[in-house]
Amino acid sequence: MLAARKDFSASLENEVNQITDSNYIINVQVGTPAQDIKLAIDTGSSDVWVLDSTSEACSSSLDTSSECETPFTSASSSTFKVVDPGEFDITYADGTGAQGDYFTDVLSFGGQSLNAQTMGIATESTLSPGLLGIGYDQNEASTAQNPPFVYSSVIDSLVSQGLISTKAYSLYLDDLQASTGSLLFGGLDSDKYQGNLVQMPIIPQTFGDQSIYTAFIVDMTSFGTTSSGKSTTVTQSSFQIPVVLDSGTTLTYFPTSLMDEILTAVNGEIDKESQFAFVDCSVRDSSDTFTFDFGFGTSESIVIKVPAAELIYDADIFVGGQPNVNISNPCALGFMAQDGEPYVLGDNFLRSAYVVYDLKNNLIALGQTNFDSTTSSILDFPADATTIPVTSGVATSAVVEPSGNNGVSESATPSTDGSGGVPTTFPDPFTLPSRTGNILPTSDSTLSTSSSTSTHSTGPGSLTTPLDLGGLVVIGVSVFFAVLGSGLFLVF
Repeated sequence: MLAARKDFSASLENEVNQITDSNYIINVQVGTPAQDIKLAIDTGSSDVWVLDSTSEACSSSLDTSSECETPFTSASSSTFKVVDPGEFDITYADGTGAQGDYFTDVLSFGGQSLNAQTMGIATESTLSPGLLGIGYDQNEASTAQNPPFVYSSVIDSLVSQGLISTKAYSLYLDDLQASTGSLLFGGLDSDKYQGNLVQMPIIPQTFGDQSIYTAFIVDMTSFGTTSSGKSTTVTQSSFQIPVVLDSGTTLTYFPTSLMDEILTAVNGEIDKESQFAFVDCSVRDSSDTFTFDFGFGTSESIVIKVPAAELIYDADIFVGGQPNVNISNPCALGFMAQDGEPYVLGDNFLRSAYVVYDLKNNLIALGQTNFDSTTSSILDFPADATTIPVTSGVATSAVVEPSGNNGVSESATPSTDGSGGVPTTFPDPFTLPSRTGNILPTSDSTLSTSSSTSTHSTGPGSLTTPLDLGGLVVIGVSVFFAVLGSGLFLVF
């Protein structure tokens, strides 16, 4: 007998994703009675934190709603409880961060609730809004404390409190012009990708004699371009680099050697003042279909083709004017050079990839995005599955351009208070947008906080149950949750 399907819906605010402001925001409720809070979804970090209404960002006479739009008032919640005063301290790879207390309270989304969920409340913060991190619990900021500890993350709690059957979810961001994407916890939607998913192992990080899973790192094995049906591989057959799949990062970050090869292939150039890369806008605006091709896997492989319109932008969005390059009609290229591993594939790649994150079996599955999908065919993940379920998506299309673009990019206007994140510091004089996640490892730790750096280890507060996210209201992303017994609750 099939279990009854449950549908839980919540309103969706349509916020168009901007190139420099590519947050995917979810509306959650915290406390008793519930307070509405906007949080940015981030696969590159693991903590949930909210901005304290008494913080300087909210109490300053210079404050505007952009910095303190939906703070949390702890005094108004009867279920609020501080569990580790002063111990919440997180710094992201671009130097932004938040500090305050760990607390427990009710966290609700999509009509469902997690009881006594551990979160951070920031009394000091250099970014807004707060985050809903959905990465590995071993990447929580608490693992850098002394002593380190791991608490039940949202993903862990969704499983342990019976809302989903396993620690896995799928991400569909759709194209740059789309106002919504989807996040499906506990299952995948085969209408959202073309052809077959290809799964690959997540790469653990080594600390002493231990291998620990802290980030969604996979091997990228090739890079090339396709123009008018002709494909050219830029990299050598031996090419292989570790990359993080991070929804909290706006752009894509490659090693300098690969950046040089890409610029040669597209006749691009670096603006020495801003350090951004530029190509002629004709690469984007040509009637020919042009894609950047990202390859993954060895024995079983897949190439994700990213349309030029998803990676090439009007120059003034990044430099506020004309760059100093020898290109007649320059447009900005959404790649930047980075020193040191792992490298990062941000939102401008992820929009073209359907990604399944399996935290239980430490697997990633990738498929080519089916842009502008309006239907769903959802498959739940069994609790005892040891691999990601195999099911074909829609018929593969020869053209991967978003239907709304017709091969030509529509320019987007940047937000001055954007919080799309980056993994490295932008060069002066560029003003860095606020960060939305992505804790990247330093040379001797999985994350860096303003107060300490330490190796990843499990301390006395660790839990054996893992974390998963359930029920949310979304801005910029619609969220689906596959629940036990083929049930699901839907936020759209």
